[in-house]
Amino acid sequence: MADERFLYENISQRLRNQILGGSYHVGEKLPSMRRLSQVFGVSINTIMLCFRQLESDELIDIRPRSGVFVTNHSLPKICPSNVAHFPLLPVEVSLSEDIFHYMEPHIEEHLVRLGIALPAREIMPIEHVLRTMRGVTRRQPLDAWDYMHPHGYTKFTSQLAKRSLNYPVPIAQEDLIVTNGCMEAIELALRTVTQRGDTVAVETPSYYGTLLALEVMQRKALEIPTDYRNGICLDALEQVFKRQQVSACLVSCNAQNPLGFTMSEDRKQKLVKLATRYNIPLIENDIWGDTVYAGDCLPAKAYDEAGMVIYCNSFSKSLMPGIRLGWVAPGRFHHRLRELKQISSITTASTPQLLMARLMESGFYAQHVQQLRQKLAVQTQETVATVLKAFPEGTRIEPPTGGCVLWVGLPDQIDSRLLFDQALAKGIHIFPGSVFSAGPRHFDYLRLNAGAPLDDKLRSAITQLGDMAKRI
Repeated sequence: MADERFLYENISQRLRNQILGGSYHVGEKLPSMRRLSQVFGVSINTIMLCFRQLESDELIDIRPRSGVFVTNHSLPKICPSNVAHFPLLPVEVSLSEDIFHYMEPHIEEHLVRLGIALPAREIMPIEHVLRTMRGVTRRQPLDAWDYMHPHGYTKFTSQLAKRSLNYPVPIAQEDLIVTNGCMEAIELALRTVTQRGDTVAVETPSYYGTLLALEVMQRKALEIPTDYRNGICLDALEQVFKRQQVSACLVSCNAQNPLGFTMSEDRKQKLVKLATRYNIPLIENDIWGDTVYAGDCLPAKAYDEAGMVIYCNSFSKSLMPGIRLGWVAPGRFHHRLRELKQISSITTASTPQLLMARLMESGFYAQHVQQLRQKLAVQTQETVATVLKAFPEGTRIEPPTGGCVLWVGLPDQIDSRLLFDQALAKGIHIFPGSVFSAGPRHFDYLRLNAGAPLDDKLRSAITQLGDMAKRI
């Protein structure tokens, strides 16, 4: 599997280093594909993929019947140097069996749950939320019993709209559509702006749920290099926009899962401008936005003057996954998305909307979010230190800016799928990195949940994981 992942990436990187290092000068002709295939012991098709990547990076010029020549590469690098390079090509997504295999054990109560990304129950205000739910159903029994209007409960959507008052471009209440969680919002967005067989630009690594949605809906994924500090590579994204390779782009700008980065406000603005300039719908998954530790972090939607951003969110990660309450702000795509919502699920459950309207009106939700951010920041910091102490030397973790997941890079190309099997046998659930890409990437990473306060049981589980990793 290591060869599968690193074959063309390693060759591309070696050629790139030689060009940027001066081994090949501007205008100089590179060895032929046949010669390079012999040098590296790979197929001509593999070398062609490498050339296409270097061409997309504007480092070489492929001239039919003449050869491949080095271009003027004095311009800034297309992406940060620590981002892996690979061809910007659409691929079919085929992950469903792997994802279900890795997800299913989570329901077993006896497991130490380090796999699913979710804040632990013990840091959430369960009693207050359930008490409030009982109260609103007593005071508004008929509203709770009946269908809610397809547009949503007015008091709830009013509170959602008020959250955007500090945006440069606020979200109007009439633009909001209430959904059954964030995934329904994303699904509706994809159905609105893409068709079967279309290609969607995504980050890599990317949340496996969005990749699964693409597979089920028969859309292709075009993975864009994504950096753990700056987010999706805007230069690479502009290339695929310019070439009209994609029908939409699906991103997370705040506390992205699994990398944990938050894009700068400047890069968010540039992202929206790119989507607007090339008329490519931008689907924004902001489900972790409320957990950014620094707080009050704006989404890309805040800069959406042209209505090109379809904003998707929910309360599943920040408060209560069981209420399955989300929303979408579709911008210029509102009419079509509303039609799809009505023929899909007609409306969204009434009681969750009554509940959240009350929690937001009272100021409780805002107070809770502030406390949650502080707790998650402490927990992730402590978990990072514990993992680095227990795991093999060379293990890499970039502390997240929000949320509660850690993207753990394993040294020596350790396969996290093997670690999953061994950990599960010991009662520990983790998530291998391979399902966060539609291609053969990230097998030597795993995602760990840091949503629970560290106790002796968790420390012991992490120590066991580290010992297993050292023996693989």
